[in-house]
Amino acid sequence: MSPLFHRRSEEEKAAEKAAAQARSDNAARSDERTAASLVQIEQGHIPVAASERLAQFTQAGAGPTAFSSDLGVSEWSALARLGITPITQVMGSSIYHVGWQPTYYNVPTEVRVLSDAYNECRRNALNRLLEEAQLCGADAVVGVRIDQGAHDWAPGALEFIAVGTAVRLAQAMRDPSATAVLSDLSGQEFVQLCQAGMRPVGIAAHTSVHYVPATGQTQMAQSSFGGAFGGPGGSWANQELVDFSQGVYEAREKAMGFVAAQVQQLGGDGVIGVEVREHGRTHAVRRGMYETKDLEVTFHVMGTVIREDPALASRPAQPPPVQILSLR
Repeated sequence: MSPLFHRRSEEEKAAEKAAAQARSDNAARSDERTAASLVQIEQGHIPVAASERLAQFTQAGAGPTAFSSDLGVSEWSALARLGITPITQVMGSSIYHVGWQPTYYNVPTEVRVLSDAYNECRRNALNRLLEEAQLCGADAVVGVRIDQGAHDWAPGALEFIAVGTAVRLAQAMRDPSATAVLSDLSGQEFVQLCQAGMRPVGIAAHTSVHYVPATGQTQMAQSSFGGAFGGPGGSWANQELVDFSQGVYEAREKAMGFVAAQVQQLGGDGVIGVEVREHGRTHAVRRGMYETKDLEVTFHVMGTVIREDPALASRPAQPPPVQILSLR
């Protein structure tokens, strides 16, 4: 019986060797795909696995038969009445490291390091969302939602995640000269816009971060020293912090100016559904004998750019013929 056991052991060794070689080959292929994905992301694109999955939607007879979406029932039914069909959910993501910026400024100014970080991070996320939509053969992405976050394992980093549903328009609604169009409108809003003869052409967005140092009057208002001696800027008196109010306006105007420029670049007539988010934080600063608080205000603006296209407008429905019977 010894030769039989010896022969079985050799077969097991051969099987183990083949399995080990297969695992090694799989690990090598996985490493190659990971390296390729990193190169893709460095160039602003999406990973290899996402590209391969989305490309299946454009293969004749080989694409997935079921769709996925984040549409509600009312959104889906509104789109379906216009012949707009969902394809799949698409996503774009970017985590961005914020570079060094001075602790504080002595004059009101835009903090370009922060503004550029916000805008570049959002641009990466939206570009990857658009790339996913194009790969799956979509004409538009509806209900684009951008979530902004941060992580405790990356202090000072920004993250933007853009999510939406890629859809295919009816033949009569397609613009042959355009690529996939992004819109943050809901399904019902998208339909209502098209029925009114307006076409979404893209998303305009910008962030502006402004630093506002406290003026002497604001420093007095923030301190209890002025109020204790009845000073005009004492903290016991109600008053507007004029320099801080002005800083908020400057941040808003800067952001809206860039959004208006993007509308022109996209060939739009205007922007609708503009979402404005503002938040501020203070920085404790010591100037001379006094410790005061400066303001850092951040303005986020985003909306859907639209262009007039009368060909999309719904024709008024013809009333059905009415039969009138005489009672005489």
